[in-house]
Amino acid sequence: MAKCYFELRKQAARGTDSIAADIMRHLHTRQYLGKTIIICEQPSIMLSASRKQWLKLARSIQKQRASTLNADKILKYTHTITRMQHMRFTAKAVLEDPEAEVYFVNARHAATMPVHCYTAYLTVDLGQTEGALMLAQLPAEALIVDYNHGNWHALGLQPKRVLEEQVASEWKQAQQFLHGYDIDVRKLFSGPIHNVEAMDDALDTLLGISHKFLRTAGEFQRALELARPLRVGKELRQQYDALSLLAHRVQALTSNAFTQRFLETYNEDDTFFLYDHAARNRFIFGTEGLAEAVARHTKAGRMQLAYALQAVASHSTTRTP
Repeated sequence: MAKCYFELRKQAARGTDSIAADIMRHLHTRQYLGKTIIICEQPSIMLSASRKQWLKLARSIQKQRASTLNADKILKYTHTITRMQHMRFTAKAVLEDPEAEVYFVNARHAATMPVHCYTAYLTVDLGQTEGALMLAQLPAEALIVDYNHGNWHALGLQPKRVLEEQVASEWKQAQQFLHGYDIDVRKLFSGPIHNVEAMDDALDTLLGISHKFLRTAGEFQRALELARPLRVGKELRQQYDALSLLAHRVQALTSNAFTQRFLETYNEDDTFFLYDHAARNRFIFGTEGLAEAVARHTKAGRMQLAYALQAVASHSTTRTP
């Protein structure tokens, strides 16, 4: 049986809408982490209530998008909204609709779990036998979110706080790694915003050790994904975001595969969610032209960064029709 974890939650008020709202808020933080199953008494009713709450969350993000002129935020919010609007919810059994992403089933159909299901919500009591059968099909580090407060200790599960402690452990290792290259993540900010010069200096250093850094950042990111939702203070969240941003920039400047891997762990207020080719170029060069950016970094002694910018520009040119 895979090593899984559990979280016991309480809904704020009674009623299907209330518990659906809580589940959707929770799921919003884990939507990029595999598939999801919601085990409840009346799947069709719960699906309807949940979809309403999901679209309500999407409209909230639309309002945030409408309230900003920041191009990066607009791109990030647009991507999130599009994904949320296209996520497939179903009240069919897993084998009847294997391509769906969020399943609503009753206890009778809980014997079959979707592949790569990292989050299971329970509003009913499965019992020890049914619970064990479910767990046998879940991947390692999956999370059971139980509103009925079953005895998961008896099945060998550990509480979610263990996953949260793992985040702290991975963060300590990431800090030690950066410290070994004279990078203090706490100094990457000037008040509430990024310290551009400090970020560029760190990026120049990390480009020389990109493989090691991306492996370290990836291990931290994975721990953070599995532990979500995670409450941390604003200062620590800034530091987490700075690491993810650096990893995103290193990846963008060293690989042809421009992915969202290090973007999905960001705080909702982060501005560096870039997804398309044009956005990538704006991210890399900013408002400067290539020559100006290369000259500025060369003058500052950031040769790794200057070379990387030239290489990306060259690659982009060869790909342009």
